[in-house]
Amino acid sequence: MRLAQDVSAGHATASVRSMLYTREAWAYATLGRMSAFRRATGKAKEALTEAKPAEDPYWVAYFDMAELDGTTGGRLLELANHDKRLADETAERISRAIAVRRPGLLRSSALDQIGLAAARLVQGEMEEAARLGQLAAALVEQTPSDRVRVKLAALYQLSNVHADVPVIAGLLDRIRSLCAAPPT
Repeated sequence: MRLAQDVSAGHATASVRSMLYTREAWAYATLGRMSAFRRATGKAKEALTEAKPAEDPYWVAYFDMAELDGTTGGRLLELANHDKRLADETAERISRAIAVRRPGLLRSSALDQIGLAAARLVQGEMEEAARLGQLAAALVEQTPSDRVRVKLAALYQLSNVHADVPVIAGLLDRIRSLCAAPPT
């Protein structure tokens, strides 16, 4: 990502710069480098405030504030699985993504809902996690995305620890049937 940023310096639009910073932040999160993650995320948000969509290449049209918050929330979720103190920030980021997500982006919406359900599980909010998980399942039924199904399977694993909670048991049943069925 740093190489892409260096090569594109002075040529990339604000949206492209923001997307590259977001991917850099993703790498830092994977490495567990929280301060670098936050710095790159801040640069991504700052760059996105300067975006002029009419100047963007077609392939970055998907990248907006919802995508930035959803991606950041997803990375925070990975970190929150090891540090529960990040669960509130995770839920806040993903909730913001859901609030501003453009209609019709089923794959992204499904990933957001799955992520928010997982964040609520980490927070210990079983009822809300189950409700959001059911909403996510409804979106998963509408998209053939392999990535969505992989994330749904991860939600299953995270939920399975709480299989004795009736609402979570119902969610597990629904996820199990979705993962067993071929994508439509």
